[in-house]
Amino acid sequence: MSKHEEIIKYIQSLKVGTKISVRSIANALDVSDGTAYRAIKDAETLGIVSTIPRVGTVRIEKVEKRI
Repeated sequence: MSKHEEIIKYIQSLKVGTKISVRSIANALDVSDGTAYRAIKDAETLGIVSTIPRVGTVRIEKVEKRI
């Protein structure tokens, strides 16, 4: 498993509502800030985190898109 996949799995394991940051992810998993940043951005694309202005990045429940 790549570091990137490891970070995504770690984020998915967090409780909904947990605030996350690049530095906290990088320190917890011993990866570079850049790797953590890219994984957080991908997690946002996947719909498992949301960046809220003046709050930060928060773990959210993934919402399935309805057609």
